[in-house]
Amino acid sequence: MLLEWSLPFIVLKKTGRQIALVGRSMHRIYKAARQCGYLQNVIEPLDARDAKNISREKIVYLCTGSQGEPMGAMNRISNYTHPDVFVERGDAVIFSSKIIPGNEKKLYKLHNQLVREGIEVISEDSEFIHVSGHPNREDLKDMYDWIKPRSVIPVHGEHRHMIEHIHFAKEMQVPHPVRVENGDIVRIYPGDKPEVYDKAPSGRLFVDGSISVEEDAQSIKERKNLSTNGLIEATLVITPNGNIHNKPLLTFRGLPIYEKDEFTFNLEEEIEKTAKTFSLNNKKQESNLIDALKITCRKYTKEKLGKRPYTNINLVRI
Repeated sequence: MLLEWSLPFIVLKKTGRQIALVGRSMHRIYKAARQCGYLQNVIEPLDARDAKNISREKIVYLCTGSQGEPMGAMNRISNYTHPDVFVERGDAVIFSSKIIPGNEKKLYKLHNQLVREGIEVISEDSEFIHVSGHPNREDLKDMYDWIKPRSVIPVHGEHRHMIEHIHFAKEMQVPHPVRVENGDIVRIYPGDKPEVYDKAPSGRLFVDGSISVEEDAQSIKERKNLSTNGLIEATLVITPNGNIHNKPLLTFRGLPIYEKDEFTFNLEEEIEKTAKTFSLNNKKQESNLIDALKITCRKYTKEKLGKRPYTNINLVRI
């Protein structure tokens, strides 16, 4: 990682350009490297505000946001909302990072936005420019030889990466590698060896309004269903004699209905047919009636529209 960091400083010194750091994490990493004794004999980076006074041919900006992060410096620069850095036609932007799986859409959007403005985009797709900050197998061997750990707990990457790291640790004679998943609690001490002994709640939380809800919360499931399949609400007014007063009152939301009158008329008939199979005077049958009417509405809508809408049935007695 430090080699990756030092390369721009070395190259720019040789080509006679100045460098400016853009983004909080970029400044934080640079400061930490200097405090640890690295990057000592390199050109001093300029403040981005002062770099505006340097000719375009004499300045390079080292920016955060290489994965298309919405608040990253590069995204703000491409949107022309950054207060200190401005790009224009003829400039070049180099993405020296690899695309992290899952970031493709937002990163290609950023690339396209820059290209549309006449800016040259250079990435791993077009040039061999990526310098990895991750150690390879030989680097890891050296680290294990130096440290000689008693235990290894891989926590980064996909399951296949972590399992491979466990196998690798065993090859390196690490006596107690521990395989973990999200939420696992590992007891490191006391005991002869680290081990998973409990599980903590884990997973995604959604901010829903002003509260946090779990990913599989019923409210989230219902909202997804509404967005995909729409809504039907049917209200049946039941007279004291146990008959339906007039027609069922129907409300549709989010359904692709083009012949609304025909659709409504036929659904009303299906609802009335189902209702007649129940004794509407018997309140004990209300729950079964509501379930049957929901099935009727979903079945009819599936046949006509290919949708199974979220269905709400209201029974009103007068």
